[in-house]
Amino acid sequence: MVMMTKKACLVLLTLALAMCQVRSQMKPPLGGQAGFPPNGPVTVHVSSLLERLLAVDDQNYRFECILYVYFSWPDSTAWSRMKESTDAFRNGSKETCNRNCASHGEVGIPRTYGIPSFSGVPKGLEYAPEISCCDGVWLPSLTQLNVYELPEGRLQPYEIRISDSGSVAWWTAIHATYFTPMNFQRFPLDEQKLVVQFSFTSPLMVKEFVPSTTATRFLVRGEGDVVSGWAVDSIGVEPRNFSVRNEIAHWVDGYGERAAESDTYPLILPDTANQTIVQYAVPDEGFYAVSFNVVIHIHRLWRYYLLNIIVPIFLLVVLSMVCYIMPATSLDARLALSITLFLSLTALQLVVNDQLPRSSYPTAITKIVLVYYISVAVAIPETVVVYFLANKAKREQAPVVKGLEGLKSAIKQSTKGEGAEESPELQSNLSIALKTLQRKKIEKIPFMIDMFSLLAVAVTVVLSTVLILCGY
Repeated sequence: MVMMTKKACLVLLTLALAMCQVRSQMKPPLGGQAGFPPNGPVTVHVSSLLERLLAVDDQNYRFECILYVYFSWPDSTAWSRMKESTDAFRNGSKETCNRNCASHGEVGIPRTYGIPSFSGVPKGLEYAPEISCCDGVWLPSLTQLNVYELPEGRLQPYEIRISDSGSVAWWTAIHATYFTPMNFQRFPLDEQKLVVQFSFTSPLMVKEFVPSTTATRFLVRGEGDVVSGWAVDSIGVEPRNFSVRNEIAHWVDGYGERAAESDTYPLILPDTANQTIVQYAVPDEGFYAVSFNVVIHIHRLWRYYLLNIIVPIFLLVVLSMVCYIMPATSLDARLALSITLFLSLTALQLVVNDQLPRSSYPTAITKIVLVYYISVAVAIPETVVVYFLANKAKREQAPVVKGLEGLKSAIKQSTKGEGAEESPELQSNLSIALKTLQRKKIEKIPFMIDMFSLLAVAVTVVLSTVLILCGY
């Protein structure tokens, strides 16, 4: 009995996991139907309305958004097909409606049999999308190539509107997380292109995708930022027409290798072949496909990083310049100031590292911090150099200074010995000469080195910051 109970628990657990997996598999939002367009290939106009950019994860090169995509194309048979399938469902000759014309109509389309009349429906709206069935109406089938995740439990509203004049409009809201390459070379002044890639389809179905209406905000009202750390600049639809053969060859030749010679049905012929040939789904060289991308242009809100990263580090560099105006012989004080500021810069860098994106190249702020590190660190060897120069000059001038002091004393004694008063003018001139000699011989070279270093560091810090932030 114990063994049977354990087996039963395992079976129930397996079934529960399987049911969870089934629930987590969300159906694609742009699943088409009805094969080929009844009147041949059509031109599809595409509109993209960004309800909201929810998040941009620059650490993992992902973004999440809710995007309304609106398609419209001509179809003279759509109205009759919709009316036929709706009437068949309403009169009971058709058991189920496989494709409601609107998501909010999926609670149930009313049937006419057993009901006295459509008294609640205004005249002329008997075939409104909310109460109609769109089985048999052609819809393009598209998927999104760079989807990372379709959140479970997301809302997926849609609506198919058909006019009796022969046109179809289909909109759907897509809530998803996507992955896309990002470039952070100018961080925190970087701009990004967030791309939603839609799969290609055959020109036997769609002649081309034509951009139409766009909007960077839709439905959600309110003032202020729409997403933390970023601002949306524009959104656009970029159609693509390309040869499938060239497309596959681009990826294989640029990022991989061609097929082995032993492959009996290769995707791309081996390198020994004289030309690139795609072996499946490409009947001839003229076969091409059509597709489109939705591109969202955004820029980073740089003031946050300026005030919280660059300004504090810049102030530390400014404080380090105090070292150059301190006396050259104050070795302990100058070294203590430089080392303390260098350690403070290191501690601040450890804090801001979590906010920096990981990339294979140095970002602008990484270059700036490196320049600031060098600017603070260069004060340490400079301090040691001027200290030794000052001490050396002081030692060399010590006999001269001692001689001048002796001469001053001798003149003083000689003057007193003759019974005359000491000349104030002579004493003043000797004191000035002594001080001038001391300043000239002892402090001139270290002072010039300090001033040159101060000017060089200031110019380097300001000029480097401006050039790096401008993209040079």
